[in-house]
Amino acid sequence: MVPPTTAIADVLQLRGQNGWLSPPLRPVYRSQAILGAARTIRLAKGPGPEGLKPLHRLLDEDLEGRIIVIAGAQVAAGAVWGEILTRAALASGAFGVLVEGGVRDADSFRDLELPVWALYEATAGPGFDVHVASIGEPVEISGVTVTDGDSIVMDWNGVVVLPSDDDVLGDACAYADAEENVVIALRDGSTLAEAYRYKADMVAKIRTIP
Repeated sequence: MVPPTTAIADVLQLRGQNGWLSPPLRPVYRSQAILGAARTIRLAKGPGPEGLKPLHRLLDEDLEGRIIVIAGAQVAAGAVWGEILTRAALASGAFGVLVEGGVRDADSFRDLELPVWALYEATAGPGFDVHVASIGEPVEISGVTVTDGDSIVMDWNGVVVLPSDDDVLGDACAYADAEENVVIALRDGSTLAEAYRYKADMVAKIRTIP
């Protein structure tokens, strides 16, 4: 079971960690819960020797179970992702796409059912003054470091990168169960003060985790 991104983010926050990428990323097409491994790409300003061709070659790789993470895409003049790249990514097995920049052809994401989160939508293409600076290296989005292969959860509510040295998912599942118990208690007529004890107990427990 993959817990909700909201539960994962709350657990990370209680531990004094980060990992959520929404915001700044916002949904262009949302999906049910997906757990995948990051495939990182960083773009940079300037024409570069090959422009965006390395990105196109990457989309011909075996991307089964991967979530493509494109950092630095806001330096492009417009969208760096659209229907053509979406079809290529799906053909290679990708589970989703995160773009720190602009995307377009949002209708195709819905039609093809590939979840895409980005900073914004743009009408024009990327232009020529942008290039692929690295593939497979750690990237940073809004202060969160994403390393190639990191586990990422995407769902209706958000996007979260899981720390590699913690078993956050187990605590997040327990936290989500506690929140559901609060909802059930409220439905059964409990006051909020009475119902909230389920979540309060879990919060206190997680805060004591070193």
